[in-house]
Amino acid sequence: MVDSKDSDFNTLYEDDMPLLEKTKYIAQNIYGANDIIADKKVSQQLADFDKNGYGHYPICMAKTQYSFSTDPLLMGAPTGHDIPIREVRLCSGAEFIVVICGAIMTMPGLPRKPASENIGIDKDKNIEGLF
Repeated sequence: MVDSKDSDFNTLYEDDMPLLEKTKYIAQNIYGANDIIADKKVSQQLADFDKNGYGHYPICMAKTQYSFSTDPLLMGAPTGHDIPIREVRLCSGAEFIVVICGAIMTMPGLPRKPASENIGIDKDKNIEGLF
């Protein structure tokens, strides 16, 4: 029974670990990578996030679902690869950092003007403005 045992839960990394180190730790310990490849812009963004109080946020890795690498043709759980970091995004409301790896595409955001603003009811009580 669940109530009869103490939990042995541990997080993967400490919250106060710098974001670049968290990213590397995930890549090596979850995805079997040798290292990450982060250019100066990405490294500086992560350092700025750390400096501006976001360093305790967890990391969400966005990469292909087909492989532990960033290469969808390397199926399964290959080891010894490097994971290129293309971009990082701060999600301050949700309180996490998205690390975008390889050629993965992310879901688009909502448009500036939601479609619902064009929906209404005319004088004859017919709905108008639906797709």
